[in-house]
Amino acid sequence: MRAKKPTRRLGVENSETRAQLIRLAARLIRDEGCAAVTARRLAEDLGLKRQIVHYYFGTIEDLIIAVIRRSVGKLHERVRQELESDEPLRVIWQLGNIVTTALFEFSAMAMRSKAIKVEMKHYMDEFRRMQAQAVTRHLELRGITPTISPLATAFVINSVAHTLAVEKALDVTEGHVETEALMED
Repeated sequence: MRAKKPTRRLGVENSETRAQLIRLAARLIRDEGCAAVTARRLAEDLGLKRQIVHYYFGTIEDLIIAVIRRSVGKLHERVRQELESDEPLRVIWQLGNIVTTALFEFSAMAMRSKAIKVEMKHYMDEFRRMQAQAVTRHLELRGITPTISPLATAFVINSVAHTLAVEKALDVTEGHVETEALMED
């Protein structure tokens, strides 16, 4: 029988140092990308020893997951409230238009990291379910029997808005006016 490897002790969850590391990592991801998030960089910017970063987060991947949780946590309640409005389809459209550098960075990291992929999938599935519930409620309140699945409706609205936002960020606008008019109708 093999001896069980002892688990490493991590810093406390509600530590101000831990919160500073998460805030700094979030800013670096937003401004410079995930590659800028290193233990050395974090420690230098905060005037800490590099080992402190690993005391609070076993790995940089763990820190990035904490950044994702913090970001989604802030967004979650706001989105839930907005989807309860009288215009949930417009809210879904507006959410799809939010394209941030951090979202691209998290998505790219998720392609290479199973743990980050699991985290991103969890939140994306949750937001998709919230959107589908909002579409269902919207249609029911108006006495409309859907001919298209509310989940598919939410997906299409969000996907079209997201694609338009990505293309705008790349200065590609061909067909945008027509597509926006179609979606508005």
